Amino acid sequence: MRFVLIILIFAFTQSALATHIVGSEMNYTYLGNRQFRIVLKLYVDCVFGQAGAIRDDEYARIGVFSKDNDSLMNGLSFMIKRKPPVRVSKTNYNCIAIPPNACIDAYNYDTVITLPQHKGGYVLSFQRCCRNNTIKNIISPQSTGENIWTIINDFDSIGNNSSPYFKQLPPNFLCTNAPLIFDHSAIDADGDSLIYEFFHPYTGGTQFNPRPNVVDYESPPFSQIVYESGYGFIDAINSQPKATINAKTGVLKITPTLNGQFVVGIVVKEYRNGRLIGFTFRDFQFNVQECVFETTSAFTSPDINCDKQVVFNNNSQNATRFFWNFGDTSTTADTSSDKVGRYTYPIIGDYNVTLIATNGNCVDTIIKTITIFDKIDFKLPNDTFLCQGANYLIKPNQFYDKTQYNWSNGSTDSVIIASQKGLYWLKMQRINCVFTDSIYIDLDSLQVRLVLDSLLCNLSSFDYTGSVHAKGAFKTLNWMSTPQQFLPNSTDTIVRVKQVGTLTVTGVKTNDCSYSELIEIPDFKKSNTIKIPNVFTPNGDLINDYFPEQNAKYLYDLKVYNRWGLLMFESSNKPWDGGLAYDGVYYYFITIKDCELQEQIHGVIHLIGD
Repeated sequence: MRFVLIILIFAFTQSALATHIVGSEMNYTYLGNRQFRIVLKLYVDCVFGQAGAIRDDEYARIGVFSKDNDSLMNGLSFMIKRKPPVRVSKTNYNCIAIPPNACIDAYNYDTVITLPQHKGGYVLSFQRCCRNNTIKNIISPQSTGENIWTIINDFDSIGNNSSPYFKQLPPNFLCTNAPLIFDHSAIDADGDSLIYEFFHPYTGGTQFNPRPNVVDYESPPFSQIVYESGYGFIDAINSQPKATINAKTGVLKITPTLNGQFVVGIVVKEYRNGRLIGFTFRDFQFNVQECVFETTSAFTSPDINCDKQVVFNNNSQNATRFFWNFGDTSTTADTSSDKVGRYTYPIIGDYNVTLIATNGNCVDTIIKTITIFDKIDFKLPNDTFLCQGANYLIKPNQFYDKTQYNWSNGSTDSVIIASQKGLYWLKMQRINCVFTDSIYIDLDSLQVRLVLDSLLCNLSSFDYTGSVHAKGAFKTLNWMSTPQQFLPNSTDTIVRVKQVGTLTVTGVKTNDCSYSELIEIPDFKKSNTIKIPNVFTPNGDLINDYFPEQNAKYLYDLKVYNRWGLLMFESSNKPWDGGLAYDGVYYYFITIKDCELQEQIHGVIHLIGD
């Protein structure tokens, strides 16, 4: 009994782990009278897939669900018998010395069914487990199944419709570091608009019920596979650059970098009058292996080129002859047989560049799409300076569309205004094309000074006499005075001053910066009252012989009286030498006059003759 139990467990486990599914897709064609041709394509691993599981798939069970309420319509569900397998032999590569150990068989399930008009339409689903347990990008692949499904809308909603179908199948294996450029486009019989995308594949069946009856099928909305950390439906395969599919053309580009098996989902969506009306999913396992090539064609150049002049570096291996086609459809002269490719493109745009490498009978071809932009060749103004209080508009000599502008001050405008001293730079960036230039702005250091020279008091007129000089790097100057001392807007470099006040000069320096300078004419009033002696001795010894003094530096009027009030002496700007007066006490009155000063002084003076 124990031996029988072990055999049963082993048999159950083998059935449960029916790991053979590589991919699938489903589409339909409307034949009229509510009849549809349903085509299911199932791809299986013909090397590592379990033979028993493959035999079990002689019939495919198709579950039909109501699109309106997601319920199973068991009476409309059906089974399809498959046709003999077709070996997928496309490799996408030439001259491989040792073919990788990869094998895929394609089984077609084809039948015609009748579906009555139904509100909302139908969902058709095929669910089967399991996938290869060596798949790297999903969790527990040996217990993860596949659910490929499609929708058939009701006639009242969109009218007659057939789903799009893919024109060809990707190669059965990929080589690491060898680019795959594959036309993954589809055909739509109704002429509807088609859009291509990656999608998140669905799972169906279980480890313990790998080939369920339709009554055990999961109802919509369906569960999706769980990706390993670092993977997702957009990044489902290790590729450098990242795998892409052109939304309009369906061109798939992958350059795998890691050996292994990877589940990738690709969908073509069908639009009519801007409305999504249908789709076709392709759930497919890509096998990536190290390949040994006899001859390989490879070249490098940036996908985004910042100049119309492009150099293509030839990295081909074991090749003796080369042929370039640079993808310029405006001419037939866009070819070369040189090892290094060089070409100048006439206009910006996308170009498909082809390199064919040959060695004897081995020929390998690579096609890459590159994008050409105009060269960004801008300049900022030369280094300059700012006048005091001025602003400076910094702008490049060229402007470019679809370009990011990034300035050193954080601005993203195409121009900036500078008001401070410093280094300013502009970085223009378009995709991965970056160009930079800079300008240094200094501050105006030229000076204009006003210098006061020889300011004196004119004792004859009681006015100041002097001059103010304008010195420095000026181009023009205009004088103004307060109070007005000369004609306004004088342009002389030296002006004369006659009284206390303010002088202002304005103009333009030699560097075209404006300036304004001011100078004040000081008040020459004496800070102390003139000191008058109270004794003088007119005895001829040349000491204190005159009153108030012999050579006064001011102007004055003098009157001297004796004690009885008689006028003894009177003069203007002439001192008293005592005359014939006797020794004694005399009274004086002096009026002193000077620039900005008039002072009256009186007092007593003692005359001592001996």
